[in-house]
Amino acid sequence: MIDIVIADEEFDDWQALLDLLYAAFAYMDARIDPPSSLQLLNTETIIDKAREETLLLAWQGSRLVGCCFLKDLGEKIYLGKLAIDPQTQKSGVGGLLVGFAKTIAKSRNKKIIELQSRIELTEVHDFFRHHGFRQTGTTAHKGYDRPTSITMQFEL
Repeated sequence: MIDIVIADEEFDDWQALLDLLYAAFAYMDARIDPPSSLQLLNTETIIDKAREETLLLAWQGSRLVGCCFLKDLGEKIYLGKLAIDPQTQKSGVGGLLVGFAKTIAKSRNKKIIELQSRIELTEVHDFFRHHGFRQTGTTAHKGYDRPTSITMQFEL
């Protein structure tokens, strides 16, 4: 059984959260250019991010198996850093986190959930399309003359 919760002030296992993120995003290292912004996160920056955004955690018993961050952007919520433990991927945890994010967005009267995914990660695009998201644009990281990410949205 998987429990999805909003992290509260009692959550303090920041290293476990970082380990989960690094493990879940490791496969991207050889595939994406530029490198993931995950490399900028450490214990201090992840704590700050969790204070500024809503951190969702997926637990299987006492084991952290997934997470994502929700950032308030006025009429939108930005869904970022969706990560599933590699041993748990394809078990439905990602869908549970996305579903919980939709519930939160609705309860906060948001109109859209938005995210960005790297151009190269077509399987990630497929995952979000399966959950009702559609591509709405592309962006390029600073210094790149080609699209490096796609923007996807889910209308509530």
